[in-house]
Amino acid sequence: MKRLVGLVLIFVAACADNQDGGGPPTLGTTPHQWVYVPVDGARCMNGSPTGIGVNLGTSGDLVIYLEGGGACFNSSTCSHVAHPSGWGPDTFDSEITPYNIGIFDRIDDANPLRDATFVFVPYCTGDVHAGSNPTGMGNRAFVGYANVGHDLDLIVPQSQQVKRVVLTGSSAGGFGALLNYDRTQVAFGTTPVLLLDDSGPPLGDNYLTPCLQKLFRTTWNLDAALPAGCTTCTQPDGGGLANALGYLADAYPDRRFGLVTANRDGVVRSFFGYGYPDCVAGAAGNPMPETDFAAGITELRDQTLANHSNFRVYTKDSGQHVWLLFEPGKISPRPDGTGKHLSDWLSEMLDPSAQWDSVAP
Repeated sequence: MKRLVGLVLIFVAACADNQDGGGPPTLGTTPHQWVYVPVDGARCMNGSPTGIGVNLGTSGDLVIYLEGGGACFNSSTCSHVAHPSGWGPDTFDSEITPYNIGIFDRIDDANPLRDATFVFVPYCTGDVHAGSNPTGMGNRAFVGYANVGHDLDLIVPQSQQVKRVVLTGSSAGGFGALLNYDRTQVAFGTTPVLLLDDSGPPLGDNYLTPCLQKLFRTTWNLDAALPAGCTTCTQPDGGGLANALGYLADAYPDRRFGLVTANRDGVVRSFFGYGYPDCVAGAAGNPMPETDFAAGITELRDQTLANHSNFRVYTKDSGQHVWLLFEPGKISPRPDGTGKHLSDWLSEMLDPSAQWDSVAP
C-alpha cells in the first residue's frame, strides 16, 4: 500500500511539473526519501557489487552527484581512500545519512536545486570515477569510468521527463564529473547537461605537474576517460589534462561549466604535492605551498578560462575543502562574508538568460 501511494505521488508530481519545466525521472522510488538502487555491472575496487542512491524530487532538474574521498595512486594515498571495502546496501543508510545538507537541503530557500532529483554515485574505486584498469595495483579494480557508464545506462532511459541535468561532485567527485562530462552529455542527447565541479581543479602543467599526471594516467588508465576529440589533453611528457576545460567549453558552447574552489585548498594541495615541483621531490608527500596553489587557481580563472564565457570559476579565500555540502547562502568569497554568495552564483549559472561571471576573493 505504501509503495502504491508513493507511485501515485510520483505521478501527480510529475504531471504538475510537466506543465512547467518537465518532471523527475521515472525510477519508481519514493519522493524525498533516499533509496538504494543496485546497478548491474557496477563494482568497487575490491570487486564487490555497488549501486547508487536515489532521492526523487518534484522538478525537472536531475542532479547526478559523484562522491569524493581521496585518490589511490601510491601506498600512502591508497591507505586513506574512501570505501576500500565496498559500498552497498548493507552500509547504505549510514553512508547516505549526511547527504541532507548543502545542495541536498530541500528546505533551504537559498538552495536553487532544492526540488531536484538527486542521484548519488558512491566512490569506491579510488580513481576519481575515471579509471579503466580492472587489474590495477594491489589487485584493485580501478573501474570508476565503467561504473558511471553502467549508472547512465540505468538512469538515462528513465529520464525522458527531465529538462536539465547537473553533473556534479566534490573533490575526487569534482574531477570525476569533469572527466565524465562529455560521455554524459552524449548519453542525454538534447537534454542539457551542466557541469558543477566542486574542489576538483585540474590546474595547468606548472602546478599539476606532467609527471604526476602521467602517474594518474598509467595507474588508472585515465586516458580512456578523456574526450576522443581533445588531442591536446595528452602531451608527450604526460601533461595536458587542463586542456580538457577549454575543449569542453568550445565543444559545448551552449552549456555552462562551473568550478567552485578555495584558493588555498589544503586537501588538493596535499595530493598535488606528490608531484610538485617534480615527482622526485614530491615523493616525500609534502603539500604544494599555498602561494603556488593560489597562483595556479588565478591562472586557471583569469587566463586559461578567461575567453570561455560559458566556463566560470567561483574562488573562495580559504584553505578548506569542498563547498556544496554547506549552506550556499552563507558561503562568500571573502573571510568577512562580503561578495557574491555561492547561492546567487549558482542561481545565475542555472539561468541561461542571466549574466554569469567568475568570482574572485
